[in-house]
Amino acid sequence: MTTRHLTITDIASTGAGIAYEDGLRVFVPGALPGDEVTAEVDPPARGTRSSVAQYVKITRKSPWWAASPCPAHVARPACGGCALGSLTPEGQAVVKRGLLERALSESGVEAPEPLPLVEAPHDAEAFTQGFRNKAVLYPGVDPEGRWYFAMYAQGSHFPVPESCFCPQTPEWMAKAAETAARMLSLSDLSPWNESHREGDVRTIVMRDGVDSEKPQRLFTLCVHGETPEVRIFVGKLAKKLMEEGITSVFLNLHPTPGNAVLGRHSLHVAGTDGIETTIGGLRFTVRPETFLQVNPGQTERLYAMALEWVAPEKDEVLLDLYCGVGTMTLLAARTCAKAVGVDIVAASIERAKLNAKRNGIENAVFHAGAVEDELPRLIASGIRPAAAILDPAFKGLEETVPAMLTALPLTRFVYVSCNPKTFARDAAKFIELGWRIERLAPVDLFPGALHVETVAKFVRDAQPR
Repeated sequence: MTTRHLTITDIASTGAGIAYEDGLRVFVPGALPGDEVTAEVDPPARGTRSSVAQYVKITRKSPWWAASPCPAHVARPACGGCALGSLTPEGQAVVKRGLLERALSESGVEAPEPLPLVEAPHDAEAFTQGFRNKAVLYPGVDPEGRWYFAMYAQGSHFPVPESCFCPQTPEWMAKAAETAARMLSLSDLSPWNESHREGDVRTIVMRDGVDSEKPQRLFTLCVHGETPEVRIFVGKLAKKLMEEGITSVFLNLHPTPGNAVLGRHSLHVAGTDGIETTIGGLRFTVRPETFLQVNPGQTERLYAMALEWVAPEKDEVLLDLYCGVGTMTLLAARTCAKAVGVDIVAASIERAKLNAKRNGIENAVFHAGAVEDELPRLIASGIRPAAAILDPAFKGLEETVPAMLTALPLTRFVYVSCNPKTFARDAAKFIELGWRIERLAPVDLFPGALHVETVAKFVRDAQPR
């Protein structure tokens, strides 16, 4: 280990700052682009030109440092919830736009210059406080044997105590987590240990709905297995949480190893069978496994942009792939002849059908199955959509999907992506198939997180390659 003076010029996907020195790429957790630091640098791993360092002190701070960074982000180890938690909104905008531009460049994608980042509101509290409608917290036990729920440190399975009260989530979530921790401290249950694959309680997931008349608060306790002790405990916990204003309590069973937040089976314990939220004037039911974007205000802006760009017309059929519980499918159905949603999660499709009925929308149909399997069936059935919306998960599209979409009589489609790298990969395939990107914009749904959404409109190229 050697002491070096480093200038941070880049940032990694983990949130660590990156310095380049003598052909060596040095990762410095906790440092930001623009920082100059004195750091203890480990020797590079065998066969690589990369190393990791721990900074001893910052000799010159980046102008992008926030005046009051979140205590959990500057803790050691730092909370992994917000890799950019110490950056100003202006600094985050530069970094996030850069994520998209770099991915496009690395994939050789010809595209119009991205529009400015669609940023979250900058007024004092809206940017960093209370905007998330979902929290995922993991259990820990302090030296005195007291439980707590927090977020993991960057790249680890260690819950950071300083993150117990995340300012990005509503206050009720921290209070509910504290209640669960206090009751677990008095129980015989144990926290799940992913390394040893043993224990009872894996995580808690809380979700906030929107209702003008009453709170909509969902609490899920995720456990390894449904033992008699777990059943007794969750019954007591549900009673206490309902007294404190929680409206819906679930028990999720997650017996398989791995980093998935929830298992496949959720049992309704108390309160309502899910909560409700409003998007674009429509109401949607939400359960533990339901996918929804976590920032309601920015979600409205994201969906409005996607729908404006795809512009479904009254005599057209629109295809919505990876539709989840039918949010954009139903929003689009209000202005087109027919909207067809496809998603691999059967529970989401059932909810989508219920959401259509709840909102009185009759021209939307839904299919459960993998997109790469359902598309051939839809093509064989004679479907002739003029427009489409694609909103895949982090891994992007399956390899066969771009060609199948190109075989349809689509005139345009909008791709909404949560991963600039897989978006750029898929965009390159579409360009080879005769499409071009007409409009492109990065959208910030997660202030503080090293994450950016991309919205892109594709049209047929007049000169296909």
